[in-house]
Amino acid sequence: MESVVKYYARQYTYPFFRDPNTGWSRYRMNGYIPLNYVVDTAGVVVGSMEGFDEYTIRSWIEPYLTGVAEEKKPALSIAGAAPNPATGPQNVRFNVPTPGNVSLRVYASSGELVRTLVSGTMAAGPGATQWNLRDDRGQQVAGGMYFYELSAGAATARLKTTVLR
Repeated sequence: MESVVKYYARQYTYPFFRDPNTGWSRYRMNGYIPLNYVVDTAGVVVGSMEGFDEYTIRSWIEPYLTGVAEEKKPALSIAGAAPNPATGPQNVRFNVPTPGNVSLRVYASSGELVRTLVSGTMAAGPGATQWNLRDDRGQQVAGGMYFYELSAGAATARLKTTVLR
């Protein structure tokens, strides 16, 4: 991700809010303040989101940049896990930009591998699977924080999820 930011930063400059009280209150959406905003040159919010999804943010920014959209492919990403927090099965959506070997694993907050959900060759494009909140031995996992890790080639994407018991 750092290389993407550096690529944009070398070629473009972005305005930022100097007065956080005015900026935050002006662009507050649905009673919460998202962590990411994309604002066009006219000051209109093009998109906002809580959390980070590189593919979505790129889709908001790149139409305004000349010569970038054609050069970059969609990024490997986990589009979401729902419901979150989970008390039962959780649906996981993801995007694979190029065909190849893909793995989607679940890790405990301790770093311990809990479950391998996907392992094998996939075509490029969107994918989906479901986690039944059980480990590789079939045992129900405890409540707590878990992480999905999607890997394809040298690329990796992660998403945090919570299990309630």
